[in-house]
Amino acid sequence: MASKRKIQDTLKLLVTDGCNLSCTYCVPELQTKKSAKRRSLKHTELLRLVRPLIEQGVTNIDFRGGEPLTKKWLYPFLEELIRMPQIKRISLLTNGVILKDHAADLQQLGVKEIGIHVDSLNFERYMKITRGDHLYRVYAGLQEAERVGIAKIRVYAVILRGLNHKEIIDFALLTKENAYEVVFLEYTPYDADQVGGKSRLDLHYPLAKIREEIDNFQKLLPVEGEGNKEERYRFEDGKGVIRFVSPVKGHKCVRCARIVMTTEGMLSPCFLTDKTVDMRPLLALKEGQETPGVMEALRKVVRSRPRKIPKLDKPFRHCTQFSFLDE
Repeated sequence: MASKRKIQDTLKLLVTDGCNLSCTYCVPELQTKKSAKRRSLKHTELLRLVRPLIEQGVTNIDFRGGEPLTKKWLYPFLEELIRMPQIKRISLLTNGVILKDHAADLQQLGVKEIGIHVDSLNFERYMKITRGDHLYRVYAGLQEAERVGIAKIRVYAVILRGLNHKEIIDFALLTKENAYEVVFLEYTPYDADQVGGKSRLDLHYPLAKIREEIDNFQKLLPVEGEGNKEERYRFEDGKGVIRFVSPVKGHKCVRCARIVMTTEGMLSPCFLTDKTVDMRPLLALKEGQETPGVMEALRKVVRSRPRKIPKLDKPFRHCTQFSFLDE
């Protein structure tokens, strides 16, 4: 069995499932009625639950969504976390639409890693996939993040057959002139649900084929000496690196070192399981007395970690699910 620290060193914090885009693979049909809002915790309440997790070995916190930058309390929350000496890394995944307005503040706070999920580098195709004419904002956000000196910038591309699979080389070429890490994520739906009249399985584009196409364009060279568990590649004349991630085939649950918490205070071992522990009742205790309850919740979550990626009743399509295996 892995050590306690190994089991729980990374917290994926699902800040919100709200988003400022309505991507076709995530929201197949635009909603005409507003869904009932779930009560999110205040950032002070969330801190009461996160602090004991940090005391138990969490050293890395990855902010996920939806779009985390839409939350007004994000900055005071970040300020509190960055003050904690145990924290080694804080990263944030965004769609980049409003990143330009936030990049400098994030850098000044000490956020050294930002991931930008981009579905297309073509303006018309981006608008078709995301239902938003915002690609120029994404480009501006990338440039601003680089300008202000954010140390690690990742570009995540989920390759979808018939939507953006002809842009594989364009994504790879981003690493020629920029010190980005371009991450190709294989889209692997769990069912054959329909998207715009097409089966989700029809959207699948094999990761091996993505790699092959880039290799045929220009030979990829392995990046040596970075100490990373996943292989990284680069073009001979490139400034950045390329990585390939298969969310299903490439993941080993028994080696997973992550836990997940939603802004509603639900703790779980994974985005893809319904085995959760509700930590909100602990907030009824006096501040400082929630630690034993958080430790017990953590033990339950670790014991419930699946041995393999669970079969879902719902499609594997949400942004949270795409990004849960990004590290």
